[in-house]
Amino acid sequence: MRVSVIGLGYVGLVTSAGLAEWGHDVVGVEASEARLSLLREGRLPFYEPGLDELVGRHGGTGRLRFASPAEAEEEINASEIVFIAVGTHDGNGGWQTDTACAALESIVPHMADDATLVIRSTLPPEFVDTLAGIVREHRRDHGKGAIPVLLNPEFTREARAIQDFMHPDRIVLGVIDDPEQIGVERTQRLYEQAEAPIVVLRGLDAAFSKLGANLFLATKISFANELAALCDAYGAQVDQVVSAMAYDTRIGGAFLRPGVGFGGSCLPHQVSMTVKAAMEIGIPTPLLAAVDHINHRQRDQFVERITESVTDIEGAKVALLGLTFKPHTDDLRDAPSLTIADALLKRGARVVAYDPMADAAERAAELVPGLEIAASVSDAIADADAIGLITEWPEFSEIDWTSARGSVRGAAIVDGRNALSPDRVAEAGFSYRGFGRGYAPASEAGVLQPENGRTPIAIQPDVGAVSLPATAIPAQSMRLAERVGRSD
Repeated sequence: MRVSVIGLGYVGLVTSAGLAEWGHDVVGVEASEARLSLLREGRLPFYEPGLDELVGRHGGTGRLRFASPAEAEEEINASEIVFIAVGTHDGNGGWQTDTACAALESIVPHMADDATLVIRSTLPPEFVDTLAGIVREHRRDHGKGAIPVLLNPEFTREARAIQDFMHPDRIVLGVIDDPEQIGVERTQRLYEQAEAPIVVLRGLDAAFSKLGANLFLATKISFANELAALCDAYGAQVDQVVSAMAYDTRIGGAFLRPGVGFGGSCLPHQVSMTVKAAMEIGIPTPLLAAVDHINHRQRDQFVERITESVTDIEGAKVALLGLTFKPHTDDLRDAPSLTIADALLKRGARVVAYDPMADAAERAAELVPGLEIAASVSDAIADADAIGLITEWPEFSEIDWTSARGSVRGAAIVDGRNALSPDRVAEAGFSYRGFGRGYAPASEAGVLQPENGRTPIAIQPDVGAVSLPATAIPAQSMRLAERVGRSD
């Protein structure tokens, strides 16, 4: 099919490249001259594993092309399906629909009479109900008839966006205006190669399916952090607790991983936006308000644990490992690292950070005045009084802490993602503190002390659990086990 995609951010560019990979003829339309220039030069405006390969391959064959709105008028007119994938965040934890309205006004009049409009952007529920009227009005003003309008929310995760687009769990289509189901049938054909269930709903229901999924995932993360606090208080090991819970098919293990909380452009925004919007219409949302509160509290707790680990935070060097909101991305939007670094700097600490994404690290330094960037892990931790791990990049779990001990002035490690082995860290001469894992003093591997000072307990390995192969975990309860605890 001939397809146009309006807006080439994370969602739009992944959608464009994925459709081209399936053999469709795609033009990506971008209003930003800077972003368009990068794409035409074969460079991406952000990092997403595997995306550069798809864009390069299909850009080279001409199956994927990039154009400005003015340049793309003829291609839009020739398209069977037009996606709108512009951003809708207002930058302050709420929605804005100006970009979506501008895209509709400039694109809809140029669409063919037999084309289908598919909204990929995440939109506020109250705006969804107005879409049919907006599109019909733009068509009528130009002497054209109605066209099918659908909502197609995206469920891709950064760092796994290509995989999620090509092999989704489900595809949701929300019917905004399609009385004869022409648009639904056409879009179903477009997605045939995904080989995934296609769920057709009313437009508003489709919008809430996206919102509901994200709110639930955020709730699981904050629940894991509450559970971790209880484990710390009583001396239980949250890793062991969650591994047992994950066998329950009603629960599953995904996103049940405590730490500094979730970040990124999706979960924090949608939780805070929903709480704010509900308050405005008089609907109390105490559960979601608690999810939001707990998430912010985790960052504060991390700062407190770093502060408690040194004699005097003022003048202390704190090394932070990881800045992006999750590994395998360069995205800093609402990254916990930024809040944490800023708070430590305000307490008088010298904060030096390292992240494998050098460009992201440089941007972090611009966003947090006073933050220093190191070129390597060894540079970051040299003469540090305390070390904090914030992003669970794989290379951090491979650090030889025994070798590193001689270059570090202090002996405290605070693990904000429970990514390190407490035993290995303690054996190397560091004290270890995670979330829900108790406290391991230096050189006391296997003895984790509860946070509230209860009698230390010796952790005895569970032979059955240790020997249990990962493949024995039921697929339905630990689905996509490699992403357990990771947020979108």
